[in-house]
Amino acid sequence: MKHTNLWQDYNRKACQRQIKARVFAAFNTNIDAVVHVTNELMEEIAAKDASIAWDKVASGSASQITTVKSKEDLLIILKDCLSGGKSFHIVLENLSLLDWLDEHFTGARESMGGQAGIIANQMAALGAQSMVYTPLLSPKQGKLFAEGVTTPVVTDGGLEILPVPEAVRKDDETKINWIFEYAKGETIRFGEEVVTTPRANRVILATRPRGSVMCFDDQMAEHLPQLGKNIDVAFMAGYHYAEPVNTCGRTFDQFMADSVQHLHALKEQNPKLAIHFEYVPMKMPELEPKMLENICREIKSFGINENEIKRVLREFGFEAEMEEIERHERAYSLYKGALQLFAHLQLDRIHVHNLGYYVIVLRKPYPVSLEEVRQASLYASSVNAMKAKYGGYVRREQLEEAAELKLSDVGFEQLAGMAKELEEEHPQAADLLTDGYLEFDDHYLLVIPAHIVPDPVSTVGMGDTISSSSYAAEVAS
Repeated sequence: MKHTNLWQDYNRKACQRQIKARVFAAFNTNIDAVVHVTNELMEEIAAKDASIAWDKVASGSASQITTVKSKEDLLIILKDCLSGGKSFHIVLENLSLLDWLDEHFTGARESMGGQAGIIANQMAALGAQSMVYTPLLSPKQGKLFAEGVTTPVVTDGGLEILPVPEAVRKDDETKINWIFEYAKGETIRFGEEVVTTPRANRVILATRPRGSVMCFDDQMAEHLPQLGKNIDVAFMAGYHYAEPVNTCGRTFDQFMADSVQHLHALKEQNPKLAIHFEYVPMKMPELEPKMLENICREIKSFGINENEIKRVLREFGFEAEMEEIERHERAYSLYKGALQLFAHLQLDRIHVHNLGYYVIVLRKPYPVSLEEVRQASLYASSVNAMKAKYGGYVRREQLEEAAELKLSDVGFEQLAGMAKELEEEHPQAADLLTDGYLEFDDHYLLVIPAHIVPDPVSTVGMGDTISSSSYAAEVAS
């Protein structure tokens, strides 16, 4: 494509940006404890703990276990999943087993998990003012936040913003997800049984402490208007955990009513506050349309990927758009699907991220210039490329390297394809090739080529990284 040099210049300039917005992230944070399951590890566990009932492990089936209540339950799940090469996600009901896990699954790598935790740390690494709110802030959780991340606290003097280490609460529980990774071709003994893994995969054992409720507590709720004055952009995450009745006894409708009221209160003294919601599929899909319609009453921006959008389109009855993406996934089909959600949920901004390119729809009038939105998106792609290449959290100085990384052929092909398909709908469709954006009657469209890093070190949190970096970079730009 003849315009690649122009876009590479755009990318170099984007990498010189700095996030000037005051960034806030809530609610879901946890600790990911990642352990690699090997035969050596399982033999060590068998030798250290003679009380394991291996006969129960041999006769049990993962399909009959709804929550993990004993160490035998966990071993049954590991045995079945490893033998079938399956992934699995289950909740640990018996929290006393956490000490047993710490003692026997030694060498686990602990890292920040949860969208709010990942976003808060990434924003701090990029040099932004970064604040987080999480319902549980134990000392163990607090240690995983990056230096400089702050959190709001209610004291006798009112609302205070404190560095995370000064705000940890020693009596808070810690939400831990144990992630048991295994490689392909491993032969592992479980008692008298030996299994061989047909493929690599992982088993997630999640905890749900009673205090891990994805909303502001009653004390903080009283100070939300003041909190909103202290931030420019908020990334809200965790609503996908909503249940018919949560651990505190609140119904789904009560939880939604409180959540909407809280979001409204955040904007009370700061009507320009930009709020973004990054989509994660709900465990209970029957509740999802209502959850999205409620939350989107108060947010401005919505992030989703190419697979997730198909599920949401189906839930809202947009079958034709969903089927077109299913049949021929491309920038044009994602745009048509995004337009439906954009209108139905009455959004100001929807960002669909896909491998190698992004599709963004903005409501007119939009408070930021289209050039700024394009540059912010390229900035986000550069941040994400560095994350894919090196893992961890990307520092601002790493963007010097990203400035010289080539944008993907996939992105340029999609840009050209979109311009071609829009020729009959839009007289200036060819402007997409040089500008990356077009104006329609009631909205703007952007198609942004992005980077593709071969053999990425990490893919966890990529959607969060893209959406938060792009939106934070365009707000207060």
